[in-house]
Amino acid sequence: MIPEPDWKDIVKELRKGTAVVLGATDAGKTTLVKYLLKEFLHKNIKVSLVDSDIGQSSLGLPGTISMKVFNSPRDMDDFKADYMFFIGSLNPSEHIPRMIEGTKAMVEKSKSKGADIVIVDTTGLIAGGLGKELKIGKIRAIKPDVVIALQRGEELEHILSLVEDAVIYLVDVSRFARERNRKQRIEYRNKKFAEYFKDSQIIGLSIKELDFFYRGRRFDVKTTGIEPDVLLGINRGDSTVALGIFQRFKDDKIVIKTPLKSLSGITGIMIGSFTVENQVTVNKPSG
Repeated sequence: MIPEPDWKDIVKELRKGTAVVLGATDAGKTTLVKYLLKEFLHKNIKVSLVDSDIGQSSLGLPGTISMKVFNSPRDMDDFKADYMFFIGSLNPSEHIPRMIEGTKAMVEKSKSKGADIVIVDTTGLIAGGLGKELKIGKIRAIKPDVVIALQRGEELEHILSLVEDAVIYLVDVSRFARERNRKQRIEYRNKKFAEYFKDSQIIGLSIKELDFFYRGRRFDVKTTGIEPDVLLGINRGDSTVALGIFQRFKDDKIVIKTPLKSLSGITGIMIGSFTVENQVTVNKPSG
């Protein structure tokens, strides 16, 4: 990792608070974020990462917003999420309110865990009205102290012009940033899922004891059903504790493939909009 000169200025000036990192796809946001994490940890600053890039998450799993608090440089060796918020989609433009809600929830969780600095990594959706709505919505919800903008030319100006009460750092896109094609992105997601589900078991949960949700709203599985292999979020209360893959309904149970070991206290199932089976394909609940 070779830092750009202006990255060091951010480390010097940011000592506490929340920083949001903006940039287009393949602008090098994750590389910058990891550099900042390491630098702050070496200064004995407790720092949290909220990864809201639901399509190409480095910290968490596709379809989720994830969070981890780092207490020491050793924590970088276990670069996996401690908490997640289930979105259930790879397309942020279809779930803007949920994306804003989930990012805010993970930032608040970070602060409750005592993080001195919270870094928020974001998706590459920046263009047009949807990009502006998503990014400004997040910024207004979490009220960051700093906005770090990785941009080529003026591609972020329609967003930055609306930012209030935050210091803006304009950072050139790293000369080492590399574009990934669609095939590489799919392979990356499949690798993430393969690793997560490798030690899974098949479980059955009583439908009568569960609440079902799709896009944040209650969902009637008895009348609508679920497509095979759809990604699921498994919740205890408002917290997503694990992901699952829908298998089938059997009698009055929903059968799920999941690495979750303890089924105690499971109260809800969040239904995603894509399937997990060798490759990622977009689907929605049947009906």
